[in-house]
Amino acid sequence: MLLEHDLTSLELQLFAEILWKLGSENGQPYLRENIIADTATLLRADFAASYIWDAKHNLSKQGIMWRIDQKAIQEYEHIWQYNDPITLPLRERQKPTFVNEVISLTDLKKTMYYNEFLQPHGLYHGLNVYFIRNKIDVGDFRIWRAKDSAMFGEREKRILNLLEPYLSKALPFDLSTRYSLTPREQDVVTLVCKGLSDKDVANLLDISFTTVRTHLKNAMKKIGCNNRTEMALLIQHSFNPQF
Repeated sequence: MLLEHDLTSLELQLFAEILWKLGSENGQPYLRENIIADTATLLRADFAASYIWDAKHNLSKQGIMWRIDQKAIQEYEHIWQYNDPITLPLRERQKPTFVNEVISLTDLKKTMYYNEFLQPHGLYHGLNVYFIRNKIDVGDFRIWRAKDSAMFGEREKRILNLLEPYLSKALPFDLSTRYSLTPREQDVVTLVCKGLSDKDVANLLDISFTTVRTHLKNAMKKIGCNNRTEMALLIQHSFNPQF
């Protein structure tokens, strides 16, 4: 529960706007991008990142950044996530957790990860939270402050604890992570599950009818379904409770 002094009047308005976005944009593919800046601002952060955790391979995917150099996404996904001592233990906790709760700042400063990735990008005080629905990761927030800023406190945890159930419900499932679908296979599956015909999907994606059928066949094999109806029912039941 928030305390009376946790939010200014402007922050209370921002909090309400975030909740409105989570309701009005429920399940939309760019929801993380649309709320990360507002959420970071509400938390009085200097920087923020968001990924989708691939529990099957223990990897972070589909990164987005706020006030962090965009090249950091490539650096992290291709190099530093394989030498990251904090993300896995933070993800295991799931709930809002300070970085220094899983590794001391003294020990963190001894790592290459800190000296060659975090420090050059100005990331010093960290706070992570992971959003999981039906035991499947739908996203996370990795919130940071600079060295000369105050550490995060219980205020920020209280805010994230209030937002967490709304975010876990509203963020869309990533089929590519769950079933190793290609981006185009995911596009086709998403549209088919919304009831579009193969012809409509082909027109919408500007690809041939034959290509749609090929993507659909490959996707159903990966998902483990025999036909489009079975696939649509599985996706709708498992991934989106509002279908």
